[in-house]
Amino acid sequence: MIFDTSYSDKETTRQINLAVGLPFSWKQRWKMGGIGSRRMTVSAISEEYQSYMNAEHYISTASIELRPKGIVIHFRHKLQAYSWIMPYDSLKITYEHSLKLESDGKFIEFEEPNNHRFIQKMMELKKEY
Repeated sequence: MIFDTSYSDKETTRQINLAVGLPFSWKQRWKMGGIGSRRMTVSAISEEYQSYMNAEHYISTASIELRPKGIVIHFRHKLQAYSWIMPYDSLKITYEHSLKLESDGKFIEFEEPNNHRFIQKMMELKKEY
């Protein structure tokens, strides 16, 4: 599910928190060594979500935020900011030469991410959930 997060909206924040949990506290973030990925280049995305990404002549990037019950993928299109939530119970992670995240039949794929430690941390949190 994708939310427009360009502007602060209490209802959107409430729905995101219900789906993937409240953000980790500063203490938890420190213990975990961070909860966010570096920006990664998007190589493919589900057809129904392509309108949210930049036009073909631009490079599309996104970053991932860890939450207790799922992940939030943050990206921008023109002046709009979007957050795509993926709860752990419906998340499928494929990581070989690229990183592919699938949830509810929709996917996003990143080109050769250089976030190996972050990806391992994300996989561990999914296993624990």
